[in-house]
Amino acid sequence: MKRLGYDGPVSADNKASWESVTVSTRIIQQLPETKSSYMIPAGEGDRYVFGTQVASIMANARSIGDSLEIVLLCGGRGDHFPLHSHEQASEAIYVLDGKLEVQIGTQKRLLTTGDYAHIPAGIPHAYKMLAHRTRFYSVTIGGEVSDFYRKIGESYERHERPHLPQDALTSEKWGEAAEGLDIRFVDVSSVAVEIPLVDNGTVPDRVVPYILENGDGDHTLSGDQVHSFLSTQAATGGGYIVLMSSGPKGQPIGEHYHEITNETFFCIQGSMTLWVDGEELSLQPGDFVYVPAGVKHKFRMDSHYTKFMGVLTPGSFEGFFRILGDPYAYPIFPTEPAPYRFDRVIQRIAELDLKVTGRPPGVPGPADGKHESA
Repeated sequence: MKRLGYDGPVSADNKASWESVTVSTRIIQQLPETKSSYMIPAGEGDRYVFGTQVASIMANARSIGDSLEIVLLCGGRGDHFPLHSHEQASEAIYVLDGKLEVQIGTQKRLLTTGDYAHIPAGIPHAYKMLAHRTRFYSVTIGGEVSDFYRKIGESYERHERPHLPQDALTSEKWGEAAEGLDIRFVDVSSVAVEIPLVDNGTVPDRVVPYILENGDGDHTLSGDQVHSFLSTQAATGGGYIVLMSSGPKGQPIGEHYHEITNETFFCIQGSMTLWVDGEELSLQPGDFVYVPAGVKHKFRMDSHYTKFMGVLTPGSFEGFFRILGDPYAYPIFPTEPAPYRFDRVIQRIAELDLKVTGRPPGVPGPADGKHESA
């Protein structure tokens, strides 16, 4: 029988016991109540409707065992969330579809598909949807936020937002739902000082609010895969990194695990295969997988263009991508792949939270029909 989940560190002392553990990656429609690896297919998750918005909770403290929370929000033109701040949590927003007006302090910016916003703790912010169908991921870490949607909304069985609101959302209801959570509503008149907002297409080297347009970020190139940092350790204070990876159809990367790093995989475009402790999962756009520390995994891109987003906690695994890849000026992979410098990773592997359990990958290239099995 397969065991679900593994929370302990993987050291020389317990390596033998860890190697005997297998983890069943559950394909689920609702979140697990204890930490484990799991997959949520597109459209699933714990869903709550408030007004004409639907919040699908993809990860919370119970399902992943730390303070990372991920919510997919969907709504229509005019749907909004009032000005508020988080005392402890920082928030990242990635737009999947539609148009989203984000207010940060007193400044407003229009975000469209592929745009990204980073909002540190303590910064007042709000959003308003400007398209008939807008969807975005909200990623928070450091405070309890996602229970707000359960408190303000009703459990929702449908997969698309309603055309009419089921209940009126009064200011009293917004306030009651925020009680006991890391959400504080803010009067716009109290935001007297303009908050600096970086929007020059780069990831800042300090903790400040910033905006990235689709294709912006800090890019590195590893063979024929581009890894684009949307958030770095410096920008988040070390708590997490957000990475967008893209590439063509190719071979699997080498199987590995981490002792402390937890990973999420959001398939954004194309298709990919993810192996989690030997279990093969096929990911299409909208699918989500959580892989906790201590669990072996690898992936393969299966479409001519595949893009997926990862949130890694803590952020210390950033060094791996800096060692493996070289700085790169473009968000799209090159016509001819660059050298895949896994030799540099091997030379400095003692610095990294990386335990290689499968054959180290060679130079990635076009798939030749001889895909490595799990």
